[in-house]
Amino acid sequence: MRRETILLIWIGGFVLAVLLYIIGPDRFFDSVIDTLDSIGFSFREFVATLGAQAYGVIRAAAIALYVVFAVLAFLAAQRRHRGIGALVGVSVVFLLLVWRPYAEFPAPIGRWFAALVLVFAGAAVMTQRLLAPPPFRQDGPPPFPPGPGRPL
Repeated sequence: MRRETILLIWIGGFVLAVLLYIIGPDRFFDSVIDTLDSIGFSFREFVATLGAQAYGVIRAAAIALYVVFAVLAFLAAQRRHRGIGALVGVSVVFLLLVWRPYAEFPAPIGRWFAALVLVFAGAAVMTQRLLAPPPFRQDGPPPFPPGPGRPL
């Protein structure tokens, strides 16, 4: 075994002896438990504070990405890509996830997170469609059949 490890064990024993002397051997475990409780309470308060802030961030991001998705879907539809059907479908699912008109409390964070993932995926698909060349659509048959001596 390494000497540094043995030295650290000895130092830990002396620190424990000093703490036991200062706090008192009969109150040592109570003070350790109180210290652990206060650390746990502080950690729970910190997580609750972050949770409240995360709720607002996720809601704002979901709403903003929905607007981005809607604009991209309209642009895709103008360029003859499929976009309006996706806009209707994503809008219905988005509203089912987050809209609670008669509820006392807003939708839980899990629903907002699912809505965020949904609109992010929709916006990514619309971006991919807009970056692709528009599909070739022939409006009807040519005005005359191609044949010899006729331009194509």
